[in-house]
Amino acid sequence: MVDLVDIVIVTVGISLSLITTTCFNLAFVYQKKGLNQATLNGVEIKFEGGIKEILKTFWWLFKNKSWAFGFFLGVAGWFPYVIAIGMIGIIVTEPVMATGFIVFVIAAIVILKERVGALEYTAIALLTLSPILIAFTGISNVDIDLYGFVPSFIIFLLIVIPISIISLVFANKKKGTSAEGLLTMFGGAILFALGGVATNILAQALIQTGEGFQWYTLLELPFGIFWFILGGNYAHLWVFLGFWLMTIFNISSVPFYQGGFQSGKLLIMYPILDTVALLLPITAGILVFRQTFTNYLLFFVALVFIVFATLILAKYQLAIDSIESKGSLKQEEEIK
Repeated sequence: MVDLVDIVIVTVGISLSLITTTCFNLAFVYQKKGLNQATLNGVEIKFEGGIKEILKTFWWLFKNKSWAFGFFLGVAGWFPYVIAIGMIGIIVTEPVMATGFIVFVIAAIVILKERVGALEYTAIALLTLSPILIAFTGISNVDIDLYGFVPSFIIFLLIVIPISIISLVFANKKKGTSAEGLLTMFGGAILFALGGVATNILAQALIQTGEGFQWYTLLELPFGIFWFILGGNYAHLWVFLGFWLMTIFNISSVPFYQGGFQSGKLLIMYPILDTVALLLPITAGILVFRQTFTNYLLFFVALVFIVFATLILAKYQLAIDSIESKGSLKQEEEIK
């Protein structure tokens, strides 16, 4: 008989996922505002100048209060994210996080006084209902077999990483065209999604060390290899590997998806990031980590609801594109 995750644990895990997605999406709101200000000041994320030029650009962004606040808000959201993944697995956490689209609708209503019709309210209702449906799908097999998953994980990376690299190479060849932004975003979105996959490994490995969260855990994240060498169990090795894979994938993805946001239309770019960040971890959850449900139909229905609602509400992301211009217009009116 397959062990099921307790409904209380599922509820807490989903609640933490909702906190995470609120942090992540609010972070994006502020980062987009900072990127708009960067554009107005002639600061753009360009890759032809190499790493030095990219670092110079991000130094400017870190000095921008809006972008920096968004960055640290995203970092804060990482903590409930890791806990949620440890409790309910990536295959559940990622769909629940799609409910963060509601943040954009609220931004559109509050900031731009956008009207919301029956179709949009239906989409919001579906996003609200989806986590509840997922909670009752009978989540099982959250724990990763830290030995057994390795071959399938390596195959998964050997397939997915080259796709990202090819996309970014073609983006460079299509410089100056509309395809550049799309390909850059797609390649960056894959790296971003792989960061989520690596976070799942880290979270499960931390649990399997059997030590819980101790005062030295933050040191173990980057230096876990020494815990393993000095006689720790195999899970310590994957704490180390999971942390650095998560760090490498997330950091490497930032210039690309942020560049896509700055150069392309938000209505197109963000759904690319959101879709890849949703579907790729789910694929890894099923094929690599072997997480399952007792009711796949209910999970599929919830996933369809999420995808449908995401497509309907994507247009409200344009509200974020207009924050800076609306704010500037308001200031001019107040001066007059």
